[in-house]
Order: sequence, then C-alpha cells, then structure tokens
Amino acid sequence: MDRRKRKTQKVITSVFYQLLKKKSYEDLSVSLICQTVDINRGTFYLHFIDKDDLLEKSIAYEMQKLFEYCDRNEETSNQRKLEKTFEYVTANRDHLQRLFRADKQGFFASFQINYLMEQMTDQSPMTSVFFAHGLVGLLEYYLTNDVSEVEVSQELEKITHSFR
Repeated sequence: MDRRKRKTQKVITSVFYQLLKKKSYEDLSVSLICQTVDINRGTFYLHFIDKDDLLEKSIAYEMQKLFEYCDRNEETSNQRKLEKTFEYVTANRDHLQRLFRADKQGFFASFQINYLMEQMTDQSPMTSVFFAHGLVGLLEYYLTNDVSEVEVSQELEKITHSFR
C-alpha cells in the first residue's frame, strides 16, 4: 500500500476514534466521518466498505498491537503473557472500552479467542476453548465494569489456581 493510502486510512481512523469519544457508534455515520476528515464519501469507500468495516479494521489493528506487545521478548509463559495482556489493556483502557462498546458484531472477542487458541497448543482443544472464552469474558468484564487491574489479577489467580 502506498504512503498516501496509509496516511488517508490513518486520518480516517484517528477521526473515528475521536468521534467515538463524543458520540456512540450508532450515532456515527460515514457522512459525519467524511465531513470531519474533510474527504468525500468516495474516498472513504476506497478504503472501507462501511463504518462496520472501519470498526473491524480498527479492532484488528488494536488487537495486533496487543498481540505484539504480549509476544515481545518472546515470552513463553502463558502466565506472563496474561500479565502483559492486562498491562496493555490497562494502559489503553479508555480507548479499548470505546471500541468494545461499539463492537456489536463480536470482532473484539473473535480476534482474542483466535489468538488465545493459537497460543494454547499445549492444552487439549476443550481446555483451550474453555480458557480462551473465559479469559475473553474476563477482559470484557474488566472493560465494562469499574474494577481495578489488581482485583482482576487476584481473582484470575484464584481461578487458575483452582484448576491446577
């Protein structure tokens, strides 16, 4: 992809994030995004199918950043990757909350579950499914409720300890 296309996509995505701070996802329209970016709708549609596609690609980008953060230094311990996940989510909580609230299609959970399933190759398929869905549920709970990272970490430690 050439530099101009990347720059245009970056500006559209940045404005999308800014608008999500002010309005609900349902109140956003392609027209409003284009008006704020100062582009025509045709330019928007060269890069995204619709606002759902923009949301999905935004979530995919954020999840990729999370996965890279967790895989940095080639961490091998699942416990350490989990800790790094909560570090990242805590550092980006406001931003991720807005994307999560906008995500009615389940992109957020889908990306996380797929990643977690790939990471848990040493587990049986049923164990992997159980833990992947449980961890995604816990992350969603953390993003939608007023709980601290410490509370979640302590509870998660109790849960994982009970399965040992």
